[in-house]
Amino acid sequence: MSHDHSSETKYDIACYALLPMLLMLFIQMLLNYYFAPANSIFISPYLLAFFITNLIALFVLSQRQICPGQAGRLLFVLKFLSVFAFGNLAYSLAFTPTHNPMLLACVASLMLVIFYWFFSAHAKPNAMLIYSTFGIVAIGVIQYLMIYWFELPSLFHGIRANNFAQLLLGILLTGWYLMLSRSNLDIFFKCLIQLALIVLVLNYVWVIFVLYQQWQIMPTISLLPYLIYFLSQFNFCTA
Repeated sequence: MSHDHSSETKYDIACYALLPMLLMLFIQMLLNYYFAPANSIFISPYLLAFFITNLIALFVLSQRQICPGQAGRLLFVLKFLSVFAFGNLAYSLAFTPTHNPMLLACVASLMLVIFYWFFSAHAKPNAMLIYSTFGIVAIGVIQYLMIYWFELPSLFHGIRANNFAQLLLGILLTGWYLMLSRSNLDIFFKCLIQLALIVLVLNYVWVIFVLYQQWQIMPTISLLPYLIYFLSQFNFCTA
């Protein structure tokens, strides 16, 4: 009976870890299919959040402030990030008309999750392994930001997938996976909550700034979609 109970618990944890990744893939594919212009280059609105989640999780693993059991559970749930990395890369290659400017970042995201299979829950992570994963995160984030803001600049980027919203999502996802792994990191959780609140405020400030710019260009713009955007974010973050 105890074996069945533990198996069921592990199955539930796997489902909870898999659900956000599938939801992110579904939403970005749905939005790109129905709302993106024809033959437009696909850029995932969640890739930066993915890298932030990995960055914080890798920091937790590198500090070794959790016991081997908690580290093992954390590594177990983090491996489900590979679903998004592989799905995003496959979709980007299949639906990018001419070239994929995010190819390096997409490949970096896939390499990043592969490294989780090299971590051990019972041994201190190798320094070279930690530095390699942090380096991959840096490469992915830098390429994402360079392409997003310099190669394909647009005023609508600020609202469509602004970076503060992605940072907030990455922090919330990290908290979710740490909760699934039942990590005993009370102080770290408090710092994570404070960081999320700071990013939430910055997100609102940025949205207001971009909205003001758009209103200056298009005075007849409807404010209803942005009000819905504000309310949905507030309700999601305070839930």
